[in-house]
Amino acid sequence: MFQILPLIMIILASLLFFNKSEKYVNKTVSIVIPAFNEEKSIGHVLETVMKVNSITQIIVVDDGSTDNTSNIVSKFGNVTLLKHEKNKGKGSAMKTGLKKVTNDIVLFLDADLSEINQYQVESIIKPILDGEADITKTKFKREAGRVTELTAKPLLQFFFPELNFDQPLSGQFAAIKSFLDKIDLEHDYGVDIGIVLDADAQGMRIQEVDIGKMVHEMSTLQELNIMANEVVRTIVDRAINYGRLTMVDDLGNAIRMEIMGLSLITFGIFGLFFIKYMGTTLSAVIILLGLLISLYYLIKIIRMSIRMYKQTKIPTLQIFKSFMRMQFPVVISVIIILTIVLSLLGSVTISSNEISIEPASKNLVISTVSQPSSSVDVRGPYTIESALENELHLIRLSNSALNTLQAQYGDYVYIDGTQYQLEQTVNNENDLIRIPGDARNVLNVGTDDVIRDRDLRELFNGTYLVRNFHNDELVTIEADGNQTKLDIINQTKVNVASQISNQAKPAKVLSVYVNDTKVTQVTGSFDGGKYLFSINNDTIDSFNLNSSSNGLVYNDTYGDYRVKVLLEDNGANSTNLFANSSSYYRFLNIDI
Repeated sequence: MFQILPLIMIILASLLFFNKSEKYVNKTVSIVIPAFNEEKSIGHVLETVMKVNSITQIIVVDDGSTDNTSNIVSKFGNVTLLKHEKNKGKGSAMKTGLKKVTNDIVLFLDADLSEINQYQVESIIKPILDGEADITKTKFKREAGRVTELTAKPLLQFFFPELNFDQPLSGQFAAIKSFLDKIDLEHDYGVDIGIVLDADAQGMRIQEVDIGKMVHEMSTLQELNIMANEVVRTIVDRAINYGRLTMVDDLGNAIRMEIMGLSLITFGIFGLFFIKYMGTTLSAVIILLGLLISLYYLIKIIRMSIRMYKQTKIPTLQIFKSFMRMQFPVVISVIIILTIVLSLLGSVTISSNEISIEPASKNLVISTVSQPSSSVDVRGPYTIESALENELHLIRLSNSALNTLQAQYGDYVYIDGTQYQLEQTVNNENDLIRIPGDARNVLNVGTDDVIRDRDLRELFNGTYLVRNFHNDELVTIEADGNQTKLDIINQTKVNVASQISNQAKPAKVLSVYVNDTKVTQVTGSFDGGKYLFSINNDTIDSFNLNSSSNGLVYNDTYGDYRVKVLLEDNGANSTNLFANSSSYYRFLNIDI
């Protein structure tokens, strides 16, 4: 195993290297140009991008222009023109254009770049075509933007210090389409910075490309105000979504520490009862540490919340909603701890000299072989109760307990030689096992005792189970509308005796055929020795069987019937040992 680790590391490193250096084979780009009242410059922009050989698809989205923008664009051949009836914002225009893109690389370009040249356009897309980047954004020589310097950069340095771009709000950029399809573009001016932050969060390779001097139409103060608001909202939204806000928030930190303290308490309680190698002292220390941390930060959270809500004029209902939204993880953690404590209290037994707490857990059983019943089952724990009135020879138990004993309703269990029939529970008592008093005395169990599912076989260990087979399933599988087979199945009764054990052994499938019709199939294991075979309660033969026995063990006629007994490997284990001749019960009896 360890000898091949270097080879695996070399292969992984090679894959990572080649992945990073991968180039796009077709080297074709789609360009999306959002335009709003850009009749002065849109023609020059289109003439420029048409000179770039790698751009094979040009899409212009007229975002509700009221000037001659659409008429100018429509004169250019091989340009797809999309229109918005009303102005929806730059981000919405980009979304509309992206839906029509057919190439793997997308270039977004503003429509007001009156002096952009072919070299600048090619510079933006070259790093992606060469496989050196997934996202490229531009920087260019111009007077520093007021929104960039006064709004965007301070917020980015605070929430996203790993990003260090000269012009984070540049609207000219390119990206691989597979990335753009996975993110939700903003509708307004926040779209550019939103794409950069999403790319950073997803680990994309971002490269800032210097394209030299750029003439860009200056925005009015009113437009800058709108842009600043949209940029701030986008950065703050991303900071919240990507956990950057709670990282610097005192209340958020206190909430996380409170959850950690409650988690330590939960871990300590769990370790005390369920982790074998975690001693009482260590568990108590962890619980105490968690309790101290929880109390300290709970007081801190309460004080900070009270101070926060005193300083606001928000309605009471809104305060409650805000409190629940922030404190919901803490509330859930407290509920979990209370549930654990209540479960433990339900397992308390108080006597004259001690207090005993022994929690009984449920048992999740996942079958690894095909079977008629559910392959996933949650079983136990079970509480022992007295039998119902006038049911001195009935044991009532749930279907899950029945599956654990590998039995079925109608079977007989013999406890100290006395026969008890297994029947289903009544009144939805799925967590109860009702056992008559005499049987409880032999099994050494009392009422209100709680039995885990894995201990159920131990409780019945050594008792004998006689399977009385119901053939409902075989009627469907074997008869299949054949009246002769149907009559044989319905008229034949089979009993198979086995001893309930708490140790699993390799199982065999015992199949009984009458006139080539399967009338019984049962799983069990062999401990070795002679096994008595009877027909109509008359001993016919005895078999020498053990765990390696396989194939046809009996094949003979009885009156007008041919009877065959077949053993096959099961591939699983069974805790039921077929009863050999040393027991008081016949291994197999067939009533024909």
